[in-house]
Amino acid sequence: MTEEDIRKLEVKYSETKIQHICVTWFRETFPNVGSLLFAIPNGGVRTKKSGAMRKYEGAIAGVADLILLFPRGGKSSLCIEMKAPRVKGKRAGTQSDEQKEWQALVEKYGSVYVVCHGLIEFINSVCYYLKADPQPYINNVLRNYYKLI
Repeated sequence: MTEEDIRKLEVKYSETKIQHICVTWFRETFPNVGSLLFAIPNGGVRTKKSGAMRKYEGAIAGVADLILLFPRGGKSSLCIEMKAPRVKGKRAGTQSDEQKEWQALVEKYGSVYVVCHGLIEFINSVCYYLKADPQPYINNVLRNYYKLI
């Protein structure tokens, strides 16, 4: 399997499925800090009542899909916004205005913020943040991708 093969498969998946694959990969690869990566349940379709309840509880529009609370290289955290993959002939997912505003805010106060369009970008971003070489991890995923799904 190649990186392009993975991208072609991911086009068929929802952002939720891709995020699940990314989180599974991270927790299996970095078990010592796996639980420091968590999802923010902000997206999706909600009823007016459940949306109001989330806001009442403190939800903020634009917050990244995933946050890794692990200080590294003088940065306080890695915030990851998952988007639909980039594929020829198909438009990739893009950030909303609220997401761009939240990105500017967290970067101002010392976090790293990335937008990932699939597993390979996720691996590259996480490894860059953790100061690890991504290639061995990517090679392993290319051999074992179907175990993640």
